[in-house]
Amino acid sequence: VADNAPADVIPAVAAAADIPSPATSEPVAAPAPAMETEDSTGEIVSGPWTAPEPAPKAVEPAELPGATKAARQSDVETALGTRWAVWVGGIALALGGLFLIRYTIEAGIFGPGVRLAMAGVLGLVLVAGGEFIRRTGFKMPVQGAAGAYIPAILTAAGAFILFGTVYAAHGIYGFIGPALAFTLLGVIGVATIAAALVHGQALAGIGLVGAMVTPVLVASQAPNPWALFGYLAIVLAATGVIARMRDWKLLMAAAFFGTGAWTILYMTDAPGANLSAILLIDAVTLAVLALVWLARRGDETTQDRAFDWPSIVPGLFVAFSALGLSVDPAFAAAGYALPGAVVIAAMVAVTLYRPLALPLLYAAGLVTVLIYLGIIPPTSIASDFSGGALGVDGLPVATSNALTLRIGIALGLVFIGAGFWAARRFAAGT
Repeated sequence: VADNAPADVIPAVAAAADIPSPATSEPVAAPAPAMETEDSTGEIVSGPWTAPEPAPKAVEPAELPGATKAARQSDVETALGTRWAVWVGGIALALGGLFLIRYTIEAGIFGPGVRLAMAGVLGLVLVAGGEFIRRTGFKMPVQGAAGAYIPAILTAAGAFILFGTVYAAHGIYGFIGPALAFTLLGVIGVATIAAALVHGQALAGIGLVGAMVTPVLVASQAPNPWALFGYLAIVLAATGVIARMRDWKLLMAAAFFGTGAWTILYMTDAPGANLSAILLIDAVTLAVLALVWLARRGDETTQDRAFDWPSIVPGLFVAFSALGLSVDPAFAAAGYALPGAVVIAAMVAVTLYRPLALPLLYAAGLVTVLIYLGIIPPTSIASDFSGGALGVDGLPVATSNALTLRIGIALGLVFIGAGFWAARRFAAGT
């Protein structure tokens, strides 16, 4: 056909041949959804239409209540069966040493010198045994016995026997005089407190109790207040250093309590109390509190110790000693009101220097109010509202004079100055 066609038709045919013919569309089967088979791995493809599954958590073994209860019961049984038994054994050992001395006395076995020597050797052997076990790390082959810390128990028993030996040498046999007995008992007490650095706070408590009862054990026909308060000052300072190193609050409070109790006892029972000795022990108490117990160590901050509760004890005892000096007729007649005011001012100064000693400020304020109300504790205050009268029943109230008025004005200025000082420090800190 192409050969017989006219010439002008050929280009048209050629152009038509260049036009692509529409392809015949055949139905295409859509992909069948994937079917889960036994060979499928079970993974699901994540996409925007699916929420991601959380990561699998490790299976934690559940604690069985029965197992926890059994473990706790086992700990209690171990403590009762081993640790308490060891402590009771140490107490029995200490009492056994003292009863041995008493038995030899009643039975007449050996002479007094031999008895005391044997008791002293026993005490030293126990102390040495405790130190040997501590240094060598010897452990008892009993489960839980290590928790009782046998070195401390042996050392405590030895110190207890040494206390009893020195007392027997002085109070029963009279082999040594009051001065030597006083010195030896004090040395044993302070050494026991120092040994607590490696043996624990319980041993320090034993040493402190022994040191505080020493003045009771040693009797003297002519008591010397300077010896008493000098001894108490040494014990308090040594205890303060050790308690500060270990941050033992209970030990420090107990030392302040013992010293304060002796001070008040001396002021109430001594016929002619020595003012200088009282002021000495008050000054030592405040110095140990401010310069030893509350002393700063390096970069230590006081934020975690916003309140120091052991300061309550010296605050109460020093304040009441100042109250006695200012109000008690026996002391007031001797002109001790002014030294009492000086003690109160010193308490305020310590509080400004060591803000942690805030209980001293409260105690000083309370005692100042009691002084100028003329109240000597214990008293009872009764009021008659119908007549508008206020009466105070108790010991005789202090008489007011020109000196008392001047002291009151001075103390008022001290408290006002302390308030401005504290406000200035607070403003500078903020």
